Amino acid sequence: MWPAIEFLVALVCGVMTLASVDTNCGSNQPLKYLWGDALSDPPDCIGPGGKPYPTASVARTFRGGTTWGSSRTGRSFSPLDPLLTQRTLLHNYQLANDAAHSSRTGRKYSPRDSCGGTPARLCKTRYNTTAPMYGVSLTSGQPVTIVQKFPDLLQQVVFEVCESSECDVVRGECTQTYVPYLFLVIPLGPVTLTGQDYVLVESGCVCKPKYAAPSSSEPSAISAIPQL
Repeated sequence: MWPAIEFLVALVCGVMTLASVDTNCGSNQPLKYLWGDALSDPPDCIGPGGKPYPTASVARTFRGGTTWGSSRTGRSFSPLDPLLTQRTLLHNYQLANDAAHSSRTGRKYSPRDSCGGTPARLCKTRYNTTAPMYGVSLTSGQPVTIVQKFPDLLQQVVFEVCESSECDVVRGECTQTYVPYLFLVIPLGPVTLTGQDYVLVESGCVCKPKYAAPSSSEPSAISAIPQL
């Protein structure tokens, strides 16, 4: 009887270990340039390079003498509740969407059925927050580790993704749009000496009518970055 119990315990521990090792960052929330969510993924999840998130390195950097990680700075404020930050971000994002679409159409409707920069109900979208753990640098094109240290420093952003590939009202294609966000990263990014770098985040979608004349005046995400 005891050998059987020991076998079951060993089997369960082995399955749990494998589950922990095989957990990829962001496996449940695929975004194009971001991986992982510090609010939902294990702290040792596997990143795009096949290695666990460097929690120890992030903690050492945070405790170091940098502008954003000094111990004196850390004692000067109390970390905000991540869930409160999440609710505030979503609330403000919805208010901004409602105000923008109200000014265009003269009426309000759900931002879930909206399409940023176009008339109402052309492309269905959904939005949420994420605290990404990895991203692709817009300035170097290389993966960078985004600093996420619970609860001292959580860099949450709002993303908005297309839920359909075709427009609802006119014949056309829904195309994902992006906006550059400035994150604290390791290793040090090329933008500033404090380790900041730009990463693209999904910001909604636009409807491109099938028979519309091609336009070369679409704004580039890079053009939104200062001094680049």
